[in-house]
Amino acid sequence: MHQVKIVTDSTCDLPDDILERYDISIVPLTVRFGEESYRDRVDISTDEFFRKLGKSKELPSTSQVSVGEFTKVFEKLGRENETVLGLFLSSRLSGTCQSAIIAKNVLGLDNIHIIDTKLATLAQGMVVLEAAQMASEGKTLQKITERVRYMIDNMCSIIILGTLTYVEKGGRISAGTAFVGNLLNIMPVVTFDGGEVKLLDKVRGQKKMVKWIIDYIQGLGVNLADKVVGIYHINGEEIVKELKGIIRDRFNVKGFVDGTVGSVIGTYSGPEMALGVYLIK
Repeated sequence: MHQVKIVTDSTCDLPDDILERYDISIVPLTVRFGEESYRDRVDISTDEFFRKLGKSKELPSTSQVSVGEFTKVFEKLGRENETVLGLFLSSRLSGTCQSAIIAKNVLGLDNIHIIDTKLATLAQGMVVLEAAQMASEGKTLQKITERVRYMIDNMCSIIILGTLTYVEKGGRISAGTAFVGNLLNIMPVVTFDGGEVKLLDKVRGQKKMVKWIIDYIQGLGVNLADKVVGIYHINGEEIVKELKGIIRDRFNVKGFVDGTVGSVIGTYSGPEMALGVYLIK
């Protein structure tokens, strides 16, 4: 019996070994290419997804976890565990969290607790990981939820997209803006703010990317000694290696959580280079 069992959705982008180590349950969102549907991280791997995305002329669609799926998951977890804590992606980005709340109410289980992280991808994953670590140490639900809410309020997310093509395909910007931006090698820097994705800045060229990130972290004036930093990427192994070395030397961090972008988030970033850095202020 777990004192507190952690459940999240597949957009957390945590590596499989971490999910297994801390017995974190995952409920998958769905990705659709035309008439073909795939459960994220169940029916399609990240590599398979990006291969299909690179060949696809149209942007795939994504859909939230259904109330019915949550009902099945919660019914099982609620029976097997004293307390279940669900940590889901921002309700501003998906109806998944609302589906979870409806399912909990349908079942009428008082031992299921749900929090909207107001985040997504590895920013959400960092919150999930710490909650699971605390649960494995026998911390109470109150202690875990206090820490979770603190992390949500103090999460710094830096996400750099290597191309504007998929932002344009998703209808966020015009085709003309995407064309000019790609031509000039302009990469948008976005962050999570109030549960939404908002533009933070623009960087021109990958060579300036690492310097921009380091300067931004430096400007936060945060003591990162003995803290863990999350880094995710698509096709950015060399940049991640360089960035980790500088962050380790400059800020004396405790360690890193590495991840790769999953299918749902990858729908909007595209198969080309993307990079995300996440830390607690």
